[in-house]
Amino acid sequence: MISRRLVRIKAVQTYYAFVQGNYDGSLEKVWEALEVSIDKSYELFIETFCLIVAIADHAEYKIEFNRNKLLPTEEDLNPNRKFVDNKIIQAFRSEPTIKKYMENANTNWSEHYEFVRSIYNKMTNSEFFKKYMSDESRSIKQDADLICKIINKYIADNESLDEILETESIYWNDDIEFSLSNLIQTIKKLNDENIDKFRLPPTYRYEEDREFAHSLIKNTCLYRQKFDEIIEKCLQKWELQRIAFMDRVILHLALCEMTQFPELPVRVTINEYIDIAKGYSTEKSGTFVNGILDKIYNQYKDDKTLNKIGMGLL
Repeated sequence: MISRRLVRIKAVQTYYAFVQGNYDGSLEKVWEALEVSIDKSYELFIETFCLIVAIADHAEYKIEFNRNKLLPTEEDLNPNRKFVDNKIIQAFRSEPTIKKYMENANTNWSEHYEFVRSIYNKMTNSEFFKKYMSDESRSIKQDADLICKIINKYIADNESLDEILETESIYWNDDIEFSLSNLIQTIKKLNDENIDKFRLPPTYRYEEDREFAHSLIKNTCLYRQKFDEIIEKCLQKWELQRIAFMDRVILHLALCEMTQFPELPVRVTINEYIDIAKGYSTEKSGTFVNGILDKIYNQYKDDKTLNKIGMGLL
């Protein structure tokens, strides 16, 4: 499920390439590039579910391996299957999109056996996992809490995972934080009433989000010269060319939202692009982008030329 924050980031990256001369100035090609980037982000979202299943698959493998020892212990013959039978993981296994993806995807976590095994070993040695396994009670909340802890402790901010993602797709390194956040949110929504009907959310939560992505990239490309003129009027003792290239890209997209999307509150737009500037441009870019957008917004208010309706008036 792609959030509008991620759509904005993907639009920034795609528009950056467009301004540098990629896509031959074709709006159709730039939209196709944005769609590919968003689709790849959704694929990574699915991959995070597959990773959880792969860890459980390794746990199942360990159970079978121990059971087939030459001299198995009582514990080997009667293993604790609480993690393997975790209801959240079982729901992932049976979900049609995840199941199909695991069967047909070019990437497969079995190709990264050592990584999966390292996560499994760290998990099984942790106190929270031992406590989970020793507790005879079972609940979906308990199962969900365990998986969220595994994600936060051993999957998020994992350098080995970053290296894997970098080799698998040029799109994925920047997206893993969003994918894991969406994974956790999805897990936390599961309960006794909905777990048997669990289905992955679509790429876009609402069709309006897809339309937003399309209009954002198209209109930013179309009106880029106009946005440069607006920015230049706000510069004092500066030339437009002196602005960091990424800052200029971010300002173009922010101005597109401010002027072309009457239903979006300006303050939401400004805050979103300030955060993007902090993460994707220079150290001072957040402050710079904030200053320029505030100045432009105040000028629009004074001139009463900003067209906003509904929620956009907030």
